[in-house]
Amino acid sequence: MPKQEKLSMSWLLRYLKPVKGRLTILLILLLSSTGLQLIHPQIIQRFIDSAVGGDGMPILLRLAGLFLIVAVVNQLITVAVSYLGNDVSWRATNRLRGDLLRHCLKLDMRFHNVKTPGEMIERVDGDVTNISNFFAMFIVQVIGSFVLLAGILGFMFTVNVPIALVMTVFTLAAVLFMMFIRNLGVQSSKSEREASASLFGLIEERIAGIEDVQANGHVPYVMNRFHRLMRTVFLRGRKAWMLRVVPWNTTVVLFALSVTAVLLLGVHNYIIGELTLGTLFLIYQYTQMLNDPIEMLGDQVQEFQKAKSGMLRSRELLANRSEIVDGELDELPEGPLGLEFEGVHFRYNEDKPVLQDVTFAVKPGERLGIIGRTGSGKSSLSRVLLRLYNIDRGVIRVGGTDITKLKLPALYKRVGMVTQDVQLFDGTLRDNLTLFNSDIPDAYILETTEQLGLRHWIDEQPEGLDTHLAAGGASLSAGEAQLFALTRVFLTQPSLVILDEPSSRLDAATESVLQEAVERLMSQCTGIVIAHRLATLEQVDKIMVLGDGRILEFGDRKALANNPDSHYARLLASGREEELA
Repeated sequence: MPKQEKLSMSWLLRYLKPVKGRLTILLILLLSSTGLQLIHPQIIQRFIDSAVGGDGMPILLRLAGLFLIVAVVNQLITVAVSYLGNDVSWRATNRLRGDLLRHCLKLDMRFHNVKTPGEMIERVDGDVTNISNFFAMFIVQVIGSFVLLAGILGFMFTVNVPIALVMTVFTLAAVLFMMFIRNLGVQSSKSEREASASLFGLIEERIAGIEDVQANGHVPYVMNRFHRLMRTVFLRGRKAWMLRVVPWNTTVVLFALSVTAVLLLGVHNYIIGELTLGTLFLIYQYTQMLNDPIEMLGDQVQEFQKAKSGMLRSRELLANRSEIVDGELDELPEGPLGLEFEGVHFRYNEDKPVLQDVTFAVKPGERLGIIGRTGSGKSSLSRVLLRLYNIDRGVIRVGGTDITKLKLPALYKRVGMVTQDVQLFDGTLRDNLTLFNSDIPDAYILETTEQLGLRHWIDEQPEGLDTHLAAGGASLSAGEAQLFALTRVFLTQPSLVILDEPSSRLDAATESVLQEAVERLMSQCTGIVIAHRLATLEQVDKIMVLGDGRILEFGDRKALANNPDSHYARLLASGREEELA
């Protein structure tokens, strides 16, 4: 067996191990069904020979009753095999889906920036679906098929050696051919899955941007892209299917030749009196039965090709490694945390630096306001601080500790961030405010929401905190969604909080209430405020002006405001807030 297939089987067995008990029961049931299938034709043979030989009605009735009992029991076992096979399939593949999703969530943003959500859904679910039948039935059906083949051929050698030899040659030829071409359609199936993932990526992307698509009349363009991708899926799928059915087509031809030879020999032996009519029927029945496991093996070869393509893609995904490596430390000093950037350089792409030699320090409890035009690097500062990306050079310290030395949960536990893009989930208001953390008491939730001006809205809901909120938060205004995001962060009681223009979506009255609440809530932590409006920075201690990834200005807010030559003072004097956009 090639090394790659050994690795695939080893990888497969890792997911089958937890369900080995169910697999054992499944195998026993399948072997029992195989035994009953072998008995069935022999009962019919006895019935035909007894009827031709003139045996009495009691014997015929007993044989008919035995036939019915065996048929009913075999059918019940078949139902049990189907149920247990699907149970094994879902248990094993759901573990794989969970591992894939967990792994994806741990990959860095450089990976996710080039993968659409639709494509990742297809990788996590679609590829695994192709493996499900392989998990469920491949091993037991292959074993069951070989046992049935051995039983048929073994019994036939006791009936008629020449006929048994013909059947054996057919069986060996079919099995060897399937083994030889078992990987024929794997790459084509893999290519089919890739095309399907691209299609799902397009659908997800366009539906997510439905407002822009409709408002700008892009529906015909989207449909054109859709049809082109559908054509690719069809062409690749057709090629993969044609390669996968080669085993089945081959066995059909071999089976036709085998049946012809067996029937000719059988009829010849019956004419010369070497076989009874019942035995001739038994030979015909076993010849027909011989095709069932051969076809089943052919089907499993097709499933193997589809499953192997899914396994290859799943293993490729699991082989991706995040550039963000966990540190060893899991503790930070109590209270507000200081922040230091020392010679930080960062770029998303090789040809375009985003942060260049950024150096500054914020003392515990201070508040820093960051301003700059679009593309100046404001949001990138927060991303590297939270280790969504690794910096290229330099050091970032939180509470005096290099963030690369910290475990990620320790960093996220003490550093919170509020962005303008608020993600709301399908769940209760409580779930959305606490992000499904049941340890936060309702009293603390309501106290925090009251300080942020959200309590009155919650009180108006029919079931309060138990009110159901649909995914996407269609029932919330943009301002209410922003308040949700603020509440989430402050419920965690962070020691360092980053606010990316928290009041950008609020009206003047709500913004005033919010500013007062933020003042109270930030009194116990260090604050970083990324601003697009100068009014947001009236309460900060220091100001940083960024331009093209460099610090153009950094200092005490009041001192900069009183210095007519400073960037900040010129912006205040001109009131040109649009320069910050």
